[in-house]
Amino acid sequence: MSKIVKAFAIDEETRTLLVDQEMVDFTINDAVEQIINAGMMNDDEGIFFQRQLEYIQAQSYDVLYPELKGRTLFALNTEGGEGINVITYRSYDKRGETQIIAGKATDLPRGDINGREYSISVRTLGNAFGYSRQELASAKVTGMPLEARKAEASRKSYEEKVNQIIFFGSPDDNLHGFFNGPVGAPALTAERSTVAGGSLGTFDTQWRSGSKTPDDIIADLNSALVDMYESTLQIFRPNMILMSVADKQLLMNTPRSLQSDMSILNWFLQNNDFISSADQIKDINEIKGIYPDTGTGGSGTITDVIDGTTIGRANGFSVVAMAEENMRAREPFPYMHLPVQLKGLEFEINCYGRFAGVETIRPAAISHFCGI
Repeated sequence: MSKIVKAFAIDEETRTLLVDQEMVDFTINDAVEQIINAGMMNDDEGIFFQRQLEYIQAQSYDVLYPELKGRTLFALNTEGGEGINVITYRSYDKRGETQIIAGKATDLPRGDINGREYSISVRTLGNAFGYSRQELASAKVTGMPLEARKAEASRKSYEEKVNQIIFFGSPDDNLHGFFNGPVGAPALTAERSTVAGGSLGTFDTQWRSGSKTPDDIIADLNSALVDMYESTLQIFRPNMILMSVADKQLLMNTPRSLQSDMSILNWFLQNNDFISSADQIKDINEIKGIYPDTGTGGSGTITDVIDGTTIGRANGFSVVAMAEENMRAREPFPYMHLPVQLKGLEFEINCYGRFAGVETIRPAAISHFCGI
């Protein structure tokens, strides 16, 4: 049974003790009580330490990391709970078509949904942070809070790993990502070697080298959007474009023409049927140079995720019909702090979560274009 003691109330915003008010009941949790019973601190120190940990935990959950965009792009599903180790989902495609038949025909063509099951692993992601006995004593004497940046660093480390898995998966751990994953993962069925080429017919030249004019760039974007909408028979309507930071900056900062005060981006947003806001064009750090080089002068090499060959590294963009029914991230057990543990002269807080990557339910909702 947890221990209940009297303690000063605390102002939740300023974190100051309300010494002029009546003392309140405070419940010392089991983990801190064990440390008190071990003789490492008294009740007063235990109250201070527990309050500090609770506040630090709240802070670490509130910190935002805008450079990590995986979570903001994909719908998040947290079903399952801590105990599951495998998630099975189906990736769907349509097949079959209606034909003209004889009145007494018995072998009618069938329209159907072709679904393949994928089993993805749920993996544990963990790290830890801690405070020494001296750090705790100094914080209590000075009235200063414990260093929260340790908890924030642990949380950021966790989020960086989640972000990496969302985009690239972890083939060795059977985790699927948006761009990569184990052999046969549905993300790999989206062709990554289609050259962006609009109606002006300028292929295999680059945006940022100046080889492509604003007209060419706009045609690249428009043709990519129309290609998804048309090739899927209007089933998938693109609503998002992913590109590198530099490429979006080029769209924002390059004039539509020498005679125009509009940027390429502003003109494009006003003159296409799919993307109407700059927020629908996501500048993603992780996708720089992941598309195959088609003779456009990319730098370095990468291994093609489709056939395993070594290819040049270049730039491109991806067109997506983003919706939860098309793709979503799975986190059966979100990140949490475990109760504090005493290890030698240090108080250690272990942190962990359970993550399962990205379910690509409908691969046809993703199209990649390179050669820009």
